[in-house]
Amino acid sequence: MNKRASNAVGIRRYNERLILATVRRLNGASKADLSRITGLSPQAAVRIVESLAEEGRLIVAGKRTGGIGQPSIIYRINADSGCTIGVEIGRDRLVCTMLDFDGRIITSESTNTPFPSPASAVEYIKAFSRKSMRRLDKQQRDGFLGYGVAMPWFIGEWREEAGIASQQAADWANPGLEAFFQHELAGTVIFENDGNAGALAELMSGTGAGLTNFLYIHIGNFVGGGLILNGEIKRGKNGNAGALASMPVPGSGGIDFLLHSASLYNLPGSGNQTEAAWNGWMTRCTDALVFTIIGANSLLDLDAVVIGGTLSQERLASMQTLIHEKIRRVAPEDFFCPELRIGENCGSAPAIGAALLPLFSTYTPNLVSLQKGHGSPASA
Repeated sequence: MNKRASNAVGIRRYNERLILATVRRLNGASKADLSRITGLSPQAAVRIVESLAEEGRLIVAGKRTGGIGQPSIIYRINADSGCTIGVEIGRDRLVCTMLDFDGRIITSESTNTPFPSPASAVEYIKAFSRKSMRRLDKQQRDGFLGYGVAMPWFIGEWREEAGIASQQAADWANPGLEAFFQHELAGTVIFENDGNAGALAELMSGTGAGLTNFLYIHIGNFVGGGLILNGEIKRGKNGNAGALASMPVPGSGGIDFLLHSASLYNLPGSGNQTEAAWNGWMTRCTDALVFTIIGANSLLDLDAVVIGGTLSQERLASMQTLIHEKIRRVAPEDFFCPELRIGENCGSAPAIGAALLPLFSTYTPNLVSLQKGHGSPASA
C-alpha cells in the first residue's frame, strides 16, 4: 500500500474510533449528532455509522422525534459485541476484571499474594480468562480485544519496603517479560503503569469524566499516581510521568519521598489500627499530599485532583476534607486550588483501566499520534 493509501486508512480508522468514542460518551447519538459533534461531514458520518452497525459494533436503540423532517435514528454501543480483560499486578495482590465492549464490568476477582512471580501471574490470568469466557455467548467471545496489564514500572524497586528478595525483583526486570506474556496468553497484551491505568479508569468511566487536566492519586499499599493532560494520559519521555511514589517531600532528616508518607504499608496495625495510629498516619499522609498537590498544581494549573485507592469512601472523604483545609491554611495568595474529587472506581481503578487499554488503543482516538505526518484526521 502506498503512503497516501496508508494515510487514508489511518484517517478512516481514526474517524471510526472518534464515532465510537462519541457514541459511548453520549450514551447514544444520531448520525446528525455525530457529524455535528465530531466535525465529520454528514456523508462521512453516515458511511462510518452504517459500517460500524454492519460490523455489529453499533446497534439501533430507538428514534428521536420532534423538529423538522423524519425522526432521527439513535445508535448505541453494542456492549455484547466484544470484551476485554484487565489485570492489576501489585506487590501484594493480583486483580482481574473483564469488561464488555461498552466498558462495563462483566466480572472481577482478586487475590492477595505476597509479590507474585510472572509465571504465577500468567496462570492466574489464564484461569480467570477460561472461567469468564465460558459465561459469554459466541459473539462476545469472538469479539475479544485482548489483555491490559497494569503494574508498577519498577515493581522490583523499593525492595526493603515491599519485603521482597532480589531474585523476585529480577524476574520482573527481565527484558523478555512482555514476550513471555504475549506467548503465554496467546493474544494482544498491552502493558501500562498502574497509576496511569487508574487515571484512565477515572477519565473514561469515573469521576474524571468531563475533566481535561487532572492528577490522579492512588492510595494503596504503595502510593501511586497518573497524570491526564489534554484528555490523554501524559506518559513523558520514559513513560514515568505522574510516578508519585518518588515525589520528594519534606522529611525529618531533609528530603524524603511520598512513598514513605502516603503508603498503607506504613500504617501500623496491619488492618487492626487504633484510632491514634490511624490519625497519626493520616496527618503525615495529608501533610505530604498537600505539599505534592501545591507543587504539581503550581506547575500545571490543573482542573482537579482525583484521590482514589483501596481506602473506604468514608476514609477518602476524611482525607479530602483534611487536604482542603490544610491547603487553605498554607497555600500562597496567588494559588488557585484545584477541585478535589474522590475516585469512583476505588481500589479497582488500575484493573479497570487495564481492561480499558485494548478498547482505548483500538477504538478510542489518539489525535496526537495520528496527526504526526498525517494532517487533519477529520478531513476524510
